[in-house]
Amino acid sequence: MSNQPPTNEPWQQPLQQPYPGNQPYPQQPPQQNYGQPQWQQQQPYSPQQPIYQQQPMQPPPRKKSKTWLWIVLGVIAVLVLGCICASALAFNAAKNVSSTTVSSGNTPVPSSQHFAVGQIVKVGDTWDVSVNSMKTSKGDQFSVPKSGNTYLIIDLTMKNISTQEQKVSSLISFNLLDSTGQKYTETLTTMSDIHPPDGKVEAGAPLRGQLVYEVPISMKDYTLSFQADITSSGQTIWDIHM
Repeated sequence: MSNQPPTNEPWQQPLQQPYPGNQPYPQQPPQQNYGQPQWQQQQPYSPQQPIYQQQPMQPPPRKKSKTWLWIVLGVIAVLVLGCICASALAFNAAKNVSSTTVSSGNTPVPSSQHFAVGQIVKVGDTWDVSVNSMKTSKGDQFSVPKSGNTYLIIDLTMKNISTQEQKVSSLISFNLLDSTGQKYTETLTTMSDIHPPDGKVEAGAPLRGQLVYEVPISMKDYTLSFQADITSSGQTIWDIHM
């Protein structure tokens, strides 16, 4: 067998290597996102929606107590009421003092002025009062003064000069003092001719009555005072001499 060089047929020619320029680009290994699930990498991009945080619920404001308001209003009411009462008392006192007059002259007189038996005195806008007379008595068989004492009987007349009905209490409205300042309480007796000036008096009507006091025979000088309103100051005074 002869050694002949191999004959290369066209189909037996070795394949030529393609040019390097025609080689495809080497594939890059896919990047892995650590910590992200695989499916998220395949999602299309979309802008992230803002996340709104829910505001924490706040407790409703506590209702303010109104106790202090009621206390302040109560204090103000008491002060206002006190001022009104004080003003009313002061007005009545000034009115009573300034309107005590002698009926004949009809002029104001000082509250310290004393009147005599027989004088008619205007007291405020309510009364005309006069002491008509005075006398002493030994009483009767049922009413007898103590030893050394006697009954002093004062006869007086009151006229209601107001436009309304008035009430009189001789035990409250009249007081008898001696020259030493000793006060005497009205004496209730069974003497038939004694009628204290008590009760209701209609407008324009007079009321006549007698006051009886048990006093020492040795005491001769007294004062009888009349106070139309015991809640106000001021009084009308008569001098009584035995």
